[in-house]
Amino acid sequence: MALNWESTDSEYFVDQENKMMLRKNPAWNPNGEQGKGDSIGRTKDAYFIYRDYRFIEGIESCWVKVERKGIKRLLFGKYYYQGYRYPTYARGEEEESAGLSRDHLLNTILAYKLAGKTDKEIWEFVKHLKWKISPFAKHTIDLWFWERAMAGRRFAKWFSPRLTYVVMKFTAWWQKKVQNFSGIGPDFEENQDTFRFMQNKDKPKIIPKVCKLLHPAYALHQQAWITLFYEGKWQKKIQDVIYSISPKYNYAIKLLVNHPEGISEEDIMSYKSMKGGRWDGIMNIWWNDRTLEINKNLDEHNILDVDYLRKLWKETKPK
Repeated sequence: MALNWESTDSEYFVDQENKMMLRKNPAWNPNGEQGKGDSIGRTKDAYFIYRDYRFIEGIESCWVKVERKGIKRLLFGKYYYQGYRYPTYARGEEEESAGLSRDHLLNTILAYKLAGKTDKEIWEFVKHLKWKISPFAKHTIDLWFWERAMAGRRFAKWFSPRLTYVVMKFTAWWQKKVQNFSGIGPDFEENQDTFRFMQNKDKPKIIPKVCKLLHPAYALHQQAWITLFYEGKWQKKIQDVIYSISPKYNYAIKLLVNHPEGISEEDIMSYKSMKGGRWDGIMNIWWNDRTLEINKNLDEHNILDVDYLRKLWKETKPK
């Protein structure tokens, strides 16, 4: 697991000025924004792997303290934190194409927890967030309580895992119903050596419609992270539910929910880096809508998906 802060030619690389982890533009979008739009989550992962505090500083610079004025100041407090997808957007140096989503807020708090910020520090951040995160995204009830649980608020610590459990039980029930109804369930999951990407236009028209009813792999991955900071029996209950609908070859999700059974060290060490966001995707030819493919141009450093998996294995493998 090697981080090269100065590298500019690896698949994943650090924007040294803004302290965020970026990725090369894909071949189909050579003039893209190098992953700035989803860099908070990627930078959180980079901090988890490499433990370089500069990544936390980068994420912090995506948030701006906005002073309120007039009646709003009296009603809602002196200030609030407004988030942006990238530091240059936060500073107004570039125009943001889309506002912050719930995922970016969630990953910010996860990064702060990983960095060891105190309950008091996280509470100062959380209590100054608006219900409306951006022009298109708002809090959900479960996210609102989870944020407060992460800040150590007593009732939220009790209530949030129970709420999450109910949400995940329903999600798992629905997922299994759709799988059984559609007939394109877990049996179509492949390993990375046999999987081939199929574009939606080449699938029967009903398939993309059915897949919209499924709980996406990226959301399940996030749920595994959310549950990581719960404690006690409710954490275990939620992790078991997540495991029950985890894709067969998504080792990252299984390790995050403390279910390493069936995963060998050879599976981990032989995994080859992939383009397309492997651990947020699924290698089911019908469900997948990402260009998941093995990266044949191997780097010597900043191999984020490989290093991420090995870090998880190191921390959770059976003793």
